[in-house]
Order: sequence, then C-alpha cells, then structure tokens
Amino acid sequence: MRGHRWATLVAAVTLALGGLLGIGAAPAAADPVGGTLRNVYSDGQFCNSYGSEGVQAGLWSWYYCEYRQYGPSAPGFYFLWSFTY
Repeated sequence: MRGHRWATLVAAVTLALGGLLGIGAAPAAADPVGGTLRNVYSDGQFCNSYGSEGVQAGLWSWYYCEYRQYGPSAPGFYFLWSFTY
C-alpha cells in the first residue's frame, strides 16, 4: 500500500511541474487567415523565387515569405505562405 501512495505522489508532482513548464512556454504563432503553408526554407531568395513561380503558374494568387527565428543564436527560417482568392 505504501508503494502505491508513493507512486501517486510522484505522478501528481510530475503533472504539476509539467503544467508549470507548459504555462511558461511561448505561444505558437498563428497562421495567417486564409493562408496555406507551402514550405519552409533556409534561404529567403529561394523562398521568394518559388512563391513568384507559383503566382506565375496560377497555383496561388499571392504569397509572402515570413522570416522566423526562435532564439538569439538559433538559425532563422523562411515560411512560404500562399493565398488563393
């Protein structure tokens, strides 16, 4: 019986700490309204080139490449968002 109580206590503490860590996390970035994420690139010029080709080919009406960096020393990435109207 004593082992069961100990396991319950450990589980409760683990869940509580997990909740505190989750509360302190940064919120996820929201997708733009009506946008579709097409791909993620490490090069901005390539992202814009591919987005422009999609517009010229009629795959989407317009696009933009959003730059995101998730830390001061982390690499940044370009997110290609396309829109069809």
